Amino acid sequence: MQKFKLYLLLLLGISGFSQTKLIYDQSLDAYKNKDYHLFLKLAKQLDSIRPMHPTFTYNLASAYSLNGKKQEALSVLKSIVLANNTVAFEGDSDFESIKEDKGFKELLQLKVSQSAVIESSAQKISLSENNLHPEGLLYLQKHKLWLASSIRNKKIVAFDANGKCSDWFTDCSYSVFALKTDNNQKYLWVACSAIPEMKGFTKKDEGKSEILKIEIATQKLVQRYSVEGSHVFGDIIVAKNNDVYISDSSDPLIYKIEKDSLLLWKDLKKEAFNLQGITLDENESKLFIADYLKGVLVIYIKTKEHSWLDFPEETSKKGIDGLVFYKKSLIAIQNGVVPIRIVRYKLNESGAKIIDFVVMDNNREVFNEPALATLVQNKLYFFGNSPWKFYDKNFKLDETKIENPKLFELILD
Repeated sequence: MQKFKLYLLLLLGISGFSQTKLIYDQSLDAYKNKDYHLFLKLAKQLDSIRPMHPTFTYNLASAYSLNGKKQEALSVLKSIVLANNTVAFEGDSDFESIKEDKGFKELLQLKVSQSAVIESSAQKISLSENNLHPEGLLYLQKHKLWLASSIRNKKIVAFDANGKCSDWFTDCSYSVFALKTDNNQKYLWVACSAIPEMKGFTKKDEGKSEILKIEIATQKLVQRYSVEGSHVFGDIIVAKNNDVYISDSSDPLIYKIEKDSLLLWKDLKKEAFNLQGITLDENESKLFIADYLKGVLVIYIKTKEHSWLDFPEETSKKGIDGLVFYKKSLIAIQNGVVPIRIVRYKLNESGAKIIDFVVMDNNREVFNEPALATLVQNKLYFFGNSPWKFYDKNFKLDETKIENPKLFELILD
């Protein structure tokens, strides 16, 4: 059985937390009492409440194995390996009944192959501001201007071809996440959210988020948009008609700014968990949005009908953060898997199904936690190293461990 502790923090924000903890405790008792039938029943229940949880998913594989359900156990173990190839299940006696199975041996080979280093992107520059902690970035072709957001310093910086940074907009109350512009590059749209990693964070800031509209030519704030409640606005996309779509990572909600009002556009609480990157297809009939646990959702703009994309068996749905649409494909930055990878998922003609994929970057030593990305013609740009892991339990950043932000370029054609 999984030897990890129960990651309670990963369950915060999920409705029925107390009930989930109770079911988990009951599953432990069932396991200890060797009531494997009940253990499996409870493991299935926990996995449905919180898919791809490190403990729950592992215990589901254990439960299947202990109940003689070999194929089910192998299938769940495969999803674990694809999400994290460092999980050591080989020596666990719970899998004794399947260790000689061909499928089990193939999983061990898969663990090794997942570690292969694939290098398609190349570092272009390092930014001069060491503790910037960038998240989003944008190139304004019309203005010949590079911009980067700052999680730590609550601002937007401009940087030149040598990586030299200068403050571009500093009137941000919270951490700056995504940066997007309208089709004419007149306005910059900025997603800001209060998180403990930002300087000056206090408890009263928790849950506050806003969208900024800035006139690019004058660098002047035009308007702030906010809504009541606890939110984390993580990514945005701007349509050609200037409608703005916003993903909320706190609650699985999508907001929209239209006719100068910020409104709830789609509620996904019944089936999504943690929304991340958001993008539109080429004719803007479909919205694609990543869920950190479940994969990618496609939403049809006119009807708001939606469905989950099916992923190829040799890939993981988990851990997609940045998401960019390019020529009938989705470029996904998967920083919630081990190893970190960047994958191009090819879509069918209707854009409703993934039909192929290619791993473009994998297991790069220089990658810490790449997040959002921006497209400039046929090139994808992103920061390869973010200092998320260098904050202590009090969210103080250890600046002795961080490196200057590194900008990477990935040629897609």
